Amino acid sequence: MAFWRPPILKRLYRAKLSRRWKAFVIALAIYAVLGGLIIAFAADLAGLFLLGLYCIPSNSVLPIPHEPGVLYFAKFYDPVWIALAATIGSVIVSFADYGLIEAAMRHPRVKGASEARLFRWAVRWMTRWPFALIVLFSLVPVLPISVIRALAPASGYPLRRYIAAQIVGRFPRFYLLAWFGQLVMIPTWILIAVTVGLAILMYATAKPPLDDDEEDPEAIEIPVPDLTDPEHPIEASESTRLAAAGGS
Repeated sequence: MAFWRPPILKRLYRAKLSRRWKAFVIALAIYAVLGGLIIAFAADLAGLFLLGLYCIPSNSVLPIPHEPGVLYFAKFYDPVWIALAATIGSVIVSFADYGLIEAAMRHPRVKGASEARLFRWAVRWMTRWPFALIVLFSLVPVLPISVIRALAPASGYPLRRYIAAQIVGRFPRFYLLAWFGQLVMIPTWILIAVTVGLAILMYATAKPPLDDDEEDPEAIEIPVPDLTDPEHPIEASESTRLAAAGGS
């Protein structure tokens, strides 16, 4: 028995998108429908829908901090509802995290970088305690969650478990942040200023690597031996050469 599908859904399945990106688009569509129902029948909860919407890009690789948004909406809703809405946003963007990293890993330059010793070391640690590490980095503010966003897909960790770990770590983090936002009513203008300032700082510090045609033409190669084992040094190879600018 054939089931009817909306035309837009048929076009989505025919589009040349990976299954991760298709899942992300479907999750966005479901959330949009949910938001429409909330606005139509429970307008007093519309702020929670907007918070979840804001937490989609602010929990991705985009240089947008999520903390000011959570602190702002914490003035109007219970911390449990705040944590739930923000967690939903972070779950939705998880599909995009995997889609983006998996596509990037197939790029020749990124694929070559994935063979670097530091990257292999990080992936090896990630595969030892993946769930615990994702929870830890999702919970503790000072730990860079962007590292886990890259390592989880790169290490082949299942998306469902990644989302489960995100929920375990993100929900209490958002709850505590919302609780603080209710305890300390931070003026809106300060939150806006912090959002803009952090966004500029995050954007400024996220410098992409130079392209091949942008490298310093006066650079010279310095052979650097592998001294991981001082008693048995390894001669410098192509992968252990550093580029240094010529001149002074």
